[in-house]
Amino acid sequence: MKTLLIDVWKRLTPWSKSADVYANDTDNAYPERMDRLINNSVTAKSAAAIMVQYLIGKGYGAENDNLIINKDKNLKLIDFADDVADDLVKQRGVFIHVNWNALFQVSDFSVIPYEWCRIGKTDSNDYAGKIAICKEWLKPKKTDIQLIDVFNPRKKVIDAQVEKAGGWEHYKGQVLFVNMDTKLLYPLSRIDAVAQDCDSEAHASVYKNRLLRKGFFGNTLVVTRPLVGEGLTDKALLDAESEREQFQKAIKDSLGAENTGGVLCLEMDFAGEKLDDAILIKQIESKIDDKLFDYTETSVRENILVAFNNLPSGLVKTNESSLFGNSGEAIREMKRTYWENTTKERNLLTSVINQLLARSQDFSSLSVEPLKLIEDAAPDNP
Repeated sequence: MKTLLIDVWKRLTPWSKSADVYANDTDNAYPERMDRLINNSVTAKSAAAIMVQYLIGKGYGAENDNLIINKDKNLKLIDFADDVADDLVKQRGVFIHVNWNALFQVSDFSVIPYEWCRIGKTDSNDYAGKIAICKEWLKPKKTDIQLIDVFNPRKKVIDAQVEKAGGWEHYKGQVLFVNMDTKLLYPLSRIDAVAQDCDSEAHASVYKNRLLRKGFFGNTLVVTRPLVGEGLTDKALLDAESEREQFQKAIKDSLGAENTGGVLCLEMDFAGEKLDDAILIKQIESKIDDKLFDYTETSVRENILVAFNNLPSGLVKTNESSLFGNSGEAIREMKRTYWENTTKERNLLTSVINQLLARSQDFSSLSVEPLKLIEDAAPDNP
């Protein structure tokens, strides 16, 4: 017996000499690829949106939610939290731009699109002091790459960076990089293990769409005796062709506008003199195997939901009336379970927000905590 060794695809982070950054995969397009796979999969996109909501909960209270934490962008605290949560859910990492003032307080902060950011050179201690930012990493020009210092709140470090930049008016601030895979240079996306399932779901939809749009499904086949005979004069041939077109148009009109599949007209010789022997109308049935697609789609959907911290399928789509029985207790239990399943990510999000608020010039005394999406069950009466 022979053992077949299968090469498992692995995300690599090689050094890119042309851009002076550590590439995120060999083509440096891993974040964009994962984001596209999520957006093309209805299950992954829905699951990501639900998980983001569970990280934020009901917000941090109306007053705190509406606090403007970046005046230049008119960015509210709740919108910043949503941006951070979105990258933590999809990419399992986030890059946050932090600006400081001359009092060494955080003046404002905002999320940089994850796809724009790469890690720069490391020193002898394997420490990367710069984050490279570029909107396009396929073939980047060095003039389009902006280097910003890595987040470090120490006054001596900030002071040295400001002096090197030529003063506060030229200082670009810092970038806080939150990496949920601490052993890796860049985190693996949440869908890394189910990337093929996301792709399969998207392609199943494309396949069915092409069958419906370009296949024979729904077509009506009309077979008749030859409508144009042989040996006709030019004028007689033109008249016969005109009659053929009128006949075929009449057939299509008679089948009605609801016949969206179209009509295929075929002429061939028949034996016999009966009308049934002269014309045949046949509906071409669908070749889509609904049972096969149902099994495949159910399988990939379940795999994708597991990748999003075991998201209960009932929170994504519910067709079972039993789930709403017992005063909706089944749904409430799913919500409570998923609230627990997302504790780690929610705590990380809350910690990042409070860390920045604590160093802020305007909100240093503020500490926030997300409001639960579902209230705890009331205690039993004694």
